[in-house]
Amino acid sequence: MIAHFQEKSDNIKTGPIPVTTSPAYTCPPACPLRDGGCYAKGGPLGLHWAKVSSGERGVYWTSFLQRIADLPKGQLWRHNQAGDLPGFGDEIDIIKLAELGQANDGKRGFTYTHKPVLDGDYAAVNRSAIGQANYIAGFTVNLSANSLREADALADLGVGPVVAIVPEGSPRTQYTPKGRKGIGCPAQYIDGITCEDCGLCQRSDRSVIVLFYTHGSQKHKAEAVCATYR
Repeated sequence: MIAHFQEKSDNIKTGPIPVTTSPAYTCPPACPLRDGGCYAKGGPLGLHWAKVSSGERGVYWTSFLQRIADLPKGQLWRHNQAGDLPGFGDEIDIIKLAELGQANDGKRGFTYTHKPVLDGDYAAVNRSAIGQANYIAGFTVNLSANSLREADALADLGVGPVVAIVPEGSPRTQYTPKGRKGIGCPAQYIDGITCEDCGLCQRSDRSVIVLFYTHGSQKHKAEAVCATYR
């Protein structure tokens, strides 16, 4: 496996923190955004992701882990501005995820996943691997929900914090059907706020659900996914 490491992101919402990119084959077929609605498929990021997926950019896994291990203590960094957790398709490679957690020791890494955890052949193993990453290894893996209703189902698992996509223009504070509080990503609506400033998605112990508003060239398709999962 290869992955791409960028020491300083040039994304104005992320801020100048280290970010990484994984090949497209890590994205699960179970993700409803895979065939339409994924923000990472458009623009400069989409072009970069294609080169990582083809092997034109990136380094082998051992070298990639060393890049993470060499980060300063306490460094906030985001894994996967595009791509998903290591492993082909719906399955998480539990060994590589554990290695990533070890490399992150002393740092503040975080990421998001659409790998299936509610049902399917790999759901039970995926839940276990994500739970260990969050609460044993200290590498924050956010479970990505496609609606507020699905956010409840993911939060009920108790294996990690939850984020959810919501339609553009919807309220900054919302509640799930079970009454869990969701707040909009500050970097999406407050000028000058970045992931570097916020760090909320890195907190594995939080109870609040972070809401991401649909955006980019694929936003209408993403909103259709939200409607399907209501």
